[in-house]
Amino acid sequence: MLVGSFPMSVDSKARVTLPAAFRKEMLDGDSKTLYLVPMKERVDGFTPQGFENWVNSLFDRNGEGFNPRNRKDVQLRTSLTARAVPVDVDSAGRVALGKLDASKPGTREKLGLMGDVTIVGADSHFEVWNTEAWNANQETSDEDFTAAMEDLDF
Repeated sequence: MLVGSFPMSVDSKARVTLPAAFRKEMLDGDSKTLYLVPMKERVDGFTPQGFENWVNSLFDRNGEGFNPRNRKDVQLRTSLTARAVPVDVDSAGRVALGKLDASKPGTREKLGLMGDVTIVGADSHFEVWNTEAWNANQETSDEDFTAAMEDLDF
């Protein structure tokens, strides 16, 4: 399980170092490939198996999975897999965020992944946020979290 948040900086070659605990959890043997998936405000990072599991989970409804005869299912699956950018983690534990721009120019700039970023553990995957966007998101999330915790019966 990936947990915690870690302030990092993107270097001049558009690389960011993954926290050691994340590398240990996500990289298995000789496999050094991760999938980066640009989202609305961040980039999500998955192992190949984790990405496959996540995509499949999106189609899990009422015990049914992906339906290749359903046009919306096919479009969504194609959009998700087309967004994924495979990257290798180098020997220093860095991920090349610049590959996002090779797939779709301007992605890093749009998401603000140019300087200070925060890498966040999100259970089975990690998220890379622009630090200012992460901090703003957390202000709202803190209020929601507090309200949700107060609603629980312990």
